[in-house]
Parts: sequence; C-alpha cells; structure tokens
Amino acid sequence: MTMATIFSLASSFVLLGWILLVFLPTWKYSQAFILNGIILLLAVVYTILIIQGIGNFKPDSFSTLANVKVLFQDDTAVTAGWLHYLAFDLFVGAYIVRRSIAAGISRWLYTLVLPFCFMFGPIGYVLFIVVNTIKKKSLQAHD
Repeated sequence: MTMATIFSLASSFVLLGWILLVFLPTWKYSQAFILNGIILLLAVVYTILIIQGIGNFKPDSFSTLANVKVLFQDDTAVTAGWLHYLAFDLFVGAYIVRRSIAAGISRWLYTLVLPFCFMFGPIGYVLFIVVNTIKKKSLQAHD
C-alpha cells in the first residue's frame, strides 16, 4: 500500500471519530470506539511505519529545524507524522467532550470548540480551557 493511500484512508477513517464526537457524544460506545478503535488503529499503523523507517532515523533528526525538514522529505515520515496528528487531535477532542460533559458545559458550546481541535489541535484545547474556566467562574459566582 502506498503512503498516499494510507494518508487518504487514515484521513477519511478519522472522520468517524469526529462524527461521533459531534453527533453522538453521549452514546455509551462513542468514547470506547474512538479510544480503543480509531485511535488505536491509527497508533498501530503509525508504529508499523516508524518501525519500517527506523533504519533511516538519525538521533539528531529532531534537533534542529533543518533536520526536521530533511526528515519530512520522506513520504513515510510525513505519513507517520500525519497519523500522529490525526490520533492526538482526536484524542484531545475526545478528552474535551468527556471533560465538557463532566463539567456541565452545554453541548452546543463544546461542539463549537471541536472543529478548532480537528483543524488546529492545540487551539481547540486552548478554547476548551477558556470555556471550562468561564464555566467554573460562573458556577463560583452563583454559589
């Protein structure tokens, strides 16, 4: 299977998790399917790609921007990196949903945060922290 095919399949497959987070966030199987299904499969494929390419890995590959640019000229490294992003962004999205539900944050509000997590991972997390902090302050003000 080519790296382009793996890239495309993974990019489509991960959408199942985001669909569950947006449309079925409280379904009792959503979190398990995302964490132990989608993310785990992405992690397994990522691991296989890393093991296959470990012979080309140099200990200083991440030591400078120039070295990282050289590393990511390889299709396998780019595909592995993409799987890394997909898995971790979805993991953070699932975390945001779990924590939002536990904190009593309204569904429409945390659902607005999810696209930012999907497209710009850390920005989605920052937005969640802001929303969660406002929610906590609001609860404290009412006490």
